[in-house]
Amino acid sequence: MNCYFVDERVDFFALLGRKLGGDFSLVPMQLEIFQDLEESGACDVLIIGLPASDLPRFEERLELLKKLVLNQAGIPVIAFLATQDRQAIREAIAAGAYDYFVESSPLEELRIVLRRAVQLHELNQELERLRALALPAADSGWVVGTDSVMTEILQFASKIAASDATVLITGETGTGKELLAQLIHSASPRARFPFVPVACSSLPETLIETELFGHERGAFTGAVSMRRGRFEAADRGTLFLDEVGDLPPGLQIKLLRVLQERTFERVGSNQSRPMQARVICATNRNIPLLVTSGAFRADLYYRLNTIEIELPPLRTRRDDIVVLAYSFLQTYAERHNRPARRIGPAVITAFRHYPWPGNVRELQHVIERAVVICDGPEIRLEHMPRALFHWTQEQKDSSLENEVRSFKRQLIRKSLQQSGNNKAQAARTLHISRSSLHRLIDELQIPSPTGLNEQQSS
Repeated sequence: MNCYFVDERVDFFALLGRKLGGDFSLVPMQLEIFQDLEESGACDVLIIGLPASDLPRFEERLELLKKLVLNQAGIPVIAFLATQDRQAIREAIAAGAYDYFVESSPLEELRIVLRRAVQLHELNQELERLRALALPAADSGWVVGTDSVMTEILQFASKIAASDATVLITGETGTGKELLAQLIHSASPRARFPFVPVACSSLPETLIETELFGHERGAFTGAVSMRRGRFEAADRGTLFLDEVGDLPPGLQIKLLRVLQERTFERVGSNQSRPMQARVICATNRNIPLLVTSGAFRADLYYRLNTIEIELPPLRTRRDDIVVLAYSFLQTYAERHNRPARRIGPAVITAFRHYPWPGNVRELQHVIERAVVICDGPEIRLEHMPRALFHWTQEQKDSSLENEVRSFKRQLIRKSLQQSGNNKAQAARTLHISRSSLHRLIDELQIPSPTGLNEQQSS
């Protein structure tokens, strides 16, 4: 196993490596090549030497430990302590070290610590590999189907998941923006940390700042205790800012500063805290248009859309509607223990033609409602919500009316042609009055037969 160490005592660690035996390779590490080690997969464990907590270099080394812990490959970090310093141990573990080893302890303990760390790294690598493979076929309902645009989006999401780049997801309401953000988080090295969503549009302007950044005790009236914000709650995970286009101008400036400096302050505090979360944003609004109108900062928009993904509306995924519907049917029939197992042909026809203004979320709710109220094996039109049922009936009525109009036009044109365009004779053939025939000709916009002149009716 390849164990890279950060410590000035190169000779000491070389001797230590020889004592550990041939299974362990202790190699000095230069920070400038660390990214190459991450990408190559050559590093199994990181070891950082920590001096006693009362020595001047302790804080500097602790900050380096915090940075190493955030490595994208998820390589575990071991703190190598000169003495049994309880304060240093607490600080190292709190900073994210996987484990620690005291220099005066038996070598067998070090072997155990290193082997456990390597096993953890191998398990994490296998987990990330399986997550990456599972992303295109994730069981999230809305991602099933054969639509080529969605397939490309999921492949792209799988590709960017391993990075820390800020992502902006756009699309109409209900297209699955938060679900895509969750998939990106789940396929990333940050998956073992929290996914924290924030609905920017549902919070009043006076609360958004404390919701995001937290506040100190006494920061304002009613702040009887300290409260951590969503940035702190996300830790080294993912913060999802939904409807970021609705952020007020003052918060836009603060969000931009946080993204640029990677630090923030709680309300009522001057102490800067590190922002370690990845930020994924979403909106159903036209941000470039908001930028043009001055409602959204251009510099924040350019910062947010490092990577931009636009989700298509359901009405453009017609071939996937039935597949999605059956996916939801199976999920909710099992969840609610209901007998529904198929969708009736009339409902399928309605689903294919309905415009789905609420997109996948609307389809999901329609199926869940139908599953709950259906007492038999087949979902029928009467199990549909009132809006969709009435829309279906209106479409039927409209279709019938068009069929009737078409039939009347054909019948009158045929009678006129057979009578040589003699309207009186055509009216007698149709068993209607001549005035009724004239009215129908006007209503149905029937032209005179080509090449014939209208004959006298008498």
